[in-house]
Formats: sequence, C-alpha cells, structure tokens
Amino acid sequence: MAAMGNFDQPILHGLCTVGHVARHVVNGVANGDSTKLKSIKVRFTSPVYPGETIETSMWIDKTNPHVVIFTARVVERNVVVLSNALAEFSCKLSPSIQDKAKL
Repeated sequence: MAAMGNFDQPILHGLCTVGHVARHVVNGVANGDSTKLKSIKVRFTSPVYPGETIETSMWIDKTNPHVVIFTARVVERNVVVLSNALAEFSCKLSPSIQDKAKL
C-alpha cells in the first residue's frame, strides 16, 4: 500500500497519527477525560513512519480557554507532521499539573 502512495517504506496512517496526538492533548489539558473533546482539526504536513517518536506541543488559547492550539513533530527527523491544529473542548481548560512544564 505504501508503494501505491509513492512512499519508500510503510507509513503510519494519518488518522492513527491524529489519534495518538489527540490522546496527548486530552491527557495534557483535560486530565485524560476524552468525553470533554468536542472537535479536532489538523493539517497533515508529513508522514510518520512506524517506530518514530511523536512530540506534541500545545498551548491553551488565551482568548478562548476552551481551545487548544497544537503541533506535532517526529523527534528523530525533526519534521512537523501536524500543523495548524486545534482542539475544542466542552469545558474551560487548564494544564495538568504533571504536564505544566511541557506545555
């Protein structure tokens, strides 16, 4: 399938990448409660290959505390894989105590 998409090796499906990053965001600002997530929007910028590490950077929007703006990159290649991304939640957000330094 990867060859049909002109890739040299197998890639992680984009929706799988979004799922992992969404989990990072929910754990980071909603204490792991995925029922608070209303919507998520992303722009795919590069593929992720199996075994690579995804790092998610996120910021709570100062004008709307229900929204998180985020990007995701592959650490090994220093390549942004999701950009122009945001997640909307049903409640006002605050960083998790354990993740505050990472946000």
